[in-house]
Amino acid sequence: MEAFVPSATGRTIPRVVRERRWWLLLLVVWGLAVGISLHSHIEDTRRQATEVAIEGARNMFRTVLLARNWNSHHGGVYVPVTPTTQPNTYLEHPRRDVMTTDGMALTMINPAYMTRLIGESAELSSGAVFRLSSLNPIRPGNHPDDWERQALLAFEQGSKEVTGIVPGSQGAMLRYMAPLAVKKSCLDCHAKQGYQVGDIRGGLSVSQRYDLVEDVVLAGLRKDIVSHGAAFAVVLAAGWFLLEVLRRRWFELAGKVDELEASQSQLLQSEKMASIGQLAAGVAHEINNPVGFVNSNLGTLRGYSEQMIALLERCRRGEASEADFAAIDFDYIRSDVGDLLNESRDGLDRVKKIVVDLKNYSRIDQSAWQDADLNSGIESTLNVAWNELKYKADVVREFGNLPPVPCVAAQINQVVMNLLVNAVHAIDTHGTITVRTGHDETWAWIEVADTGKGMTPEVMKRIFEPFYTTKPVGKGTGLGLSLSYDIVRKHDGKIEVSSEVGVGTTFRVVLPLNGKSEAAGVT
Repeated sequence: MEAFVPSATGRTIPRVVRERRWWLLLLVVWGLAVGISLHSHIEDTRRQATEVAIEGARNMFRTVLLARNWNSHHGGVYVPVTPTTQPNTYLEHPRRDVMTTDGMALTMINPAYMTRLIGESAELSSGAVFRLSSLNPIRPGNHPDDWERQALLAFEQGSKEVTGIVPGSQGAMLRYMAPLAVKKSCLDCHAKQGYQVGDIRGGLSVSQRYDLVEDVVLAGLRKDIVSHGAAFAVVLAAGWFLLEVLRRRWFELAGKVDELEASQSQLLQSEKMASIGQLAAGVAHEINNPVGFVNSNLGTLRGYSEQMIALLERCRRGEASEADFAAIDFDYIRSDVGDLLNESRDGLDRVKKIVVDLKNYSRIDQSAWQDADLNSGIESTLNVAWNELKYKADVVREFGNLPPVPCVAAQINQVVMNLLVNAVHAIDTHGTITVRTGHDETWAWIEVADTGKGMTPEVMKRIFEPFYTTKPVGKGTGLGLSLSYDIVRKHDGKIEVSSEVGVGTTFRVVLPLNGKSEAAGVT
């Protein structure tokens, strides 16, 4: 079981971290990387071993060539005739066979014959095979095989050496061949074939078993498998452990983010409720005044109506007298009733206007993205906040002729309300708050300027930080300007501030006239 509870916002955690099955994909990728590296090491080992074997064959060729050149330089050498070293029947030379003064028979060993004898001896001792071949051989045994023929043809095209791995009776053979050029000393035997100095008369090949190279490769393969296997296991264990740690930390962090978001949401709700409570108190005060005198007027009208009804009852019963009519001042009642009704109608109209402005401020029926009249929304916001404003500041309206601005009107009204409340709180005794609007071809703006105490540069740098406030503890959450900044930013707009201590502060909200393609999404 998990030692922790996954976050409710787990969908925000990358799937590769949240679901362990995706780690198998990383395992496959790591396995492929190790496999590719292992294959590369094996091929490098095989290539290096082959290059070493080819260099060995090249050195053998040079050694034999050096011996041939020495032999050719001395015009051949003489050795005793033995059962294994018989006279060279293909050598036409007047002094091929000689007899020493003590009666020992000697035969001449020319370079070609010496090469063949060295090759036979080397094959018996080391398995390496030396072989002379030519496209125009004197000795039939020097006819080339298919591989040698291709090499000899390549030499005639300018190739300096040819290597290859070819099948043999005892398995694969590593073969090396280089050309043999005609020298002046060679013409004694080969002039009759039409060769001239510098011609390619044939080549000398060196062959050795390729399984020796494979043995080296296999030895390297075993080491590579062990090292790569260890690296795979170590990285796999470490990577799985780190991923598990990352996964747990990520879930824990997501849980903390959930808690923080929940706390922030509660604080924002508290801020809104406090703002609503403050507004409600002001609205209630503004409504209570007209409701109070309407109620008083209704009481007076009720008294007049009771007098009239009582007089009419006595008239109906025939009991009315001149004194009853003289007791009622009909002229005064007629004048006072009209005044009372007009005054009551004005009071009710005032209540109606406050309710309409409150509705326009909240935009309950228009909370979606739409083209809004900012001036109308600002006017409604001013009326809703009037009780907060009227005792602390004179409000100056400088509204420009704005085109409709795409926005969520209720959110922009909330921004204006926050700026107005901040302006009021910045004024110690009595001041002026100026609300301006304007636009150009691209932007519309709203300015709220106050003649309050202003802000220092240090305070201005932090005013949009969540929970930052200069008010005493318990007097504010520090979320009003942060929320306003977030709303404006999500409208693709910007909010600017300028302030001078002792002079006042001006906030400017700038909104694009082209709007956004979707609602801002701030609650």
